[in-house]
Amino acid sequence: MTVAQAVSYVRDEEMGFETVVLADQDVAPTWHLAFQRALEPHEQDEALGMDSYCVTLPSGGCLYACLATVLIWDGNLRLDFHKDPVQELGLGSAELNLRLDLDADQLLALGTGLQSVLGGARNPPTLKGLLRP
Repeated sequence: MTVAQAVSYVRDEEMGFETVVLADQDVAPTWHLAFQRALEPHEQDEALGMDSYCVTLPSGGCLYACLATVLIWDGNLRLDFHKDPVQELGLGSAELNLRLDLDADQLLALGTGLQSVLGGARNPPTLKGLLRP
């Protein structure tokens, strides 16, 4: 199972975006998984269906509003994708599981970031586990 040992949450009001990035290591990661959204989508974003969150997978696949459920529990992260995006993203399954080797501060950053990025978007996924009390 893939292990995430680094996380970063950035909200940049000036640039108008927020993002959460998980990676295998802080410096020169060999893979990363990113969740991102514009703070104020433009009309063109809305017209193109890009006015929600975006998930970028380690493979480079990228899709908007593609998650049904996000669950954090006992050092694990599970992403359940809607059925349609599975083929577009090149996934063998609608479920992606990661092991989280993160300290308490990193888990807090991950939970806070995912709640904001995913929960603040149009068509948010269901957030479970440490993401919700």
